Amino acid sequence: MSTPALAERAALARAVAAAATAVPGVARLTGGGAVEAATLYPGGKVVGVVLDARAVTVHLVAGELPLAGLVTRVRAAVAAVLAEVGATRDVDLVVEDLELPALPAQARVVEPGRGQEARVSGS
Repeated sequence: MSTPALAERAALARAVAAAATAVPGVARLTGGGAVEAATLYPGGKVVGVVLDARAVTVHLVAGELPLAGLVTRVRAAVAAVLAEVGATRDVDLVVEDLELPALPAQARVVEPGRGQEARVSGS
């Protein structure tokens, strides 16, 4: 990959990160688990954004429920950045965690595999 391509990749990753974190309800971007989710470039990295030829994957910590609306807004913000520069890529989102202090005092949660709703405290 040439230096101009690396510079463009770094600029695109930074623009994606800025768009995603500007969406209300996004607490922050995160590097994920054991293998850090980041776009690397000479002299730095953009944590929470992974660019490849097919997709842009954004790893985030959500600060609001329900997640469906947040995911839709983040996906639209990232897609707008890609469209602005003529980059054709899928937009994938990974919600790594919830920022509990930013959640309402009462949140509805469905227990996996049971289909039963439970109320949990957000603090």
